Amino acid sequence: SSRVLWTLAVTQLKAAADTMKRALEVLPKRKHVKFLSKFAQFEYKFGSPEHGRALFEGMVANYPKRLDLWNIYIDMEIFNKSFQEARRLFERVVSTKQSLKKSKFLFKKFLDFERRHGNETTVEHVKELARQYIESPH
Repeated sequence: SSRVLWTLAVTQLKAAADTMKRALEVLPKRKHVKFLSKFAQFEYKFGSPEHGRALFEGMVANYPKRLDLWNIYIDMEIFNKSFQEARRLFERVVSTKQSLKKSKFLFKKFLDFERRHGNETTVEHVKELARQYIESPH
């Protein structure tokens, strides 16, 4: 019975990948990122978090200033209880060039995350990163 379940899972993943490929062929290019983001979220929740992660990595590499993508990516890692991975993403995104308003939002979100899932040391680390950001020339 486990072999049957494995075969079903593999078949469904392949069908999903085929559907994604076809959708990208027919959708206008301007809708690709939104579609890929939704598909990656689907992967995190119902398929392979590793595949969802790979999709998000491609998107944030191509669109590093798209804060919406970073936010969803981080939220998916938190949803998946991959707190170390979420921390790694926060560290990456706060080191990218963003507007002051976006940076403030990112540091607040990072600090809130550490207050919920971290400890005093991780909270202090985020505060120190924010201080360094404020003191650095923009």
